[in-house]
Amino acid sequence: MASKKKAEKRVAIVGFGFMGRMHYGNWKKMKGAKVVAICDRDKAQFTAPITGGNIAGADVATDFGDAALYDDFDQMLREAKPDVISLTLPTPLHVPLTAKALQAGVSVLCEKPMALNAVECDKMIAAAKKARKGAKLMVAHCLRFWPSYMYLKKLVESKKYGKVVAASFRRFSAPPGWQKGTNWFADEAKSGGVALDLHIHDTDMVNYLFGMPKAVTSSAAFGKHGEMQYISTLYDVGGAAVTAEGSWVMTSTLGFEASYIVTFEKAVVILDGKRDKPLCVYPSKGEAFEPKLPAGEGYEYEIRWFLDVLNGKKVEKVITPEQSRDSVKIVDAERRSAKSGKKVAIR
Repeated sequence: MASKKKAEKRVAIVGFGFMGRMHYGNWKKMKGAKVVAICDRDKAQFTAPITGGNIAGADVATDFGDAALYDDFDQMLREAKPDVISLTLPTPLHVPLTAKALQAGVSVLCEKPMALNAVECDKMIAAAKKARKGAKLMVAHCLRFWPSYMYLKKLVESKKYGKVVAASFRRFSAPPGWQKGTNWFADEAKSGGVALDLHIHDTDMVNYLFGMPKAVTSSAAFGKHGEMQYISTLYDVGGAAVTAEGSWVMTSTLGFEASYIVTFEKAVVILDGKRDKPLCVYPSKGEAFEPKLPAGEGYEYEIRWFLDVLNGKKVEKVITPEQSRDSVKIVDAERRSAKSGKKVAIR
C-alpha cells in the first residue's frame, strides 16, 4: 500500500522588510512547503520598493499568489494556521512573538540576533521547552550554512592541513539603510548596534569553529552620540590566535565586505570577494586552488535544514537555541570589554 504523501508545511513570513523578503523568496523554493501568509504591521511593506541590503537576493514580488496578507500577528496565527513562521522583525520583538507562536504550537525560524542579551535569550529557550505540539525553534545564523564557511568548518574539524594557527574574520558595511521608515538599526536599544546585529555573524562563527571562548578582549570606536561604529575582538579559545572585526560606517563606495584569513599549519585559506579568486587555498606544498562549493547561499540551506528537522529527518547537528544564546553571551562580553578597555571572562 502506497504511503501517504506528507502535507506541505504551511509557512508565514512575519516582518516584510529586506530580510522578510529574503526568507519569502527562499521558502518559495522549498518542496514540501507553501507560504500561506505574510504579516507586517505596516501594510505599505507589501508594495514598497526594495533597496538592496548587504547581499542582493530579496524577493521583489508584489503578487503573492494566494498567500493572505495580515497586519495583525494574533489574527494571522488564528486564521492562517501556519505550521512554521519566519520571524524577521526588529530584535526587541523576537522573544515575545516567538514565545507566543511556540505556545500556539507553531515552529519558529527567528532571525539573528536571537535577542538583545543572553538573559532574554534564556526566556526564548524556556518558551521552546514548553512549546505545544512539538513546535521547534531555530535561530537563523546563516553563516553556519554558507558554503564558503561550511568548507572552512570541514577543514578545521578534519585537520586536513593541521591545526589552526591563527584566524581573522572581517565584516564591513556602509550604514544600514535598506529598511523603510525609521532607521531602527541605528538605535542600539533596539538593534544592539553593530556588535550585535552585524559583528555577531563572525562571533557566532568563532563559537562554531572553536567553541565557547574563555574570555574576550575588545576595542571599539564610538560616534558622537556614544554609538559603537567599529569593534575588534581577540577571542581566548585556548590555542589559535583568533580575531574578528566589524563596522557599518564604511563608505558606500567601499561596499560590503565579508572575509576571512585562516592560517593552518600546512595551508592558508582566504575568503575575499574582492580578489580574483574569492575563496582560495594556499597549501604549503602544491599549487593554490579554488575549492568547488555547492551552488546557492546560506539562507536557502538554513531553511532547507529547518524544514528537514520539522519533517523528522535525520540531519547533521548545525545549530541549537543554546548555541545561539551563547553567541549573544559572547557579544555581551565583547561590548563590556570594549567599554571598559579590559579583558572580560565568559562564565
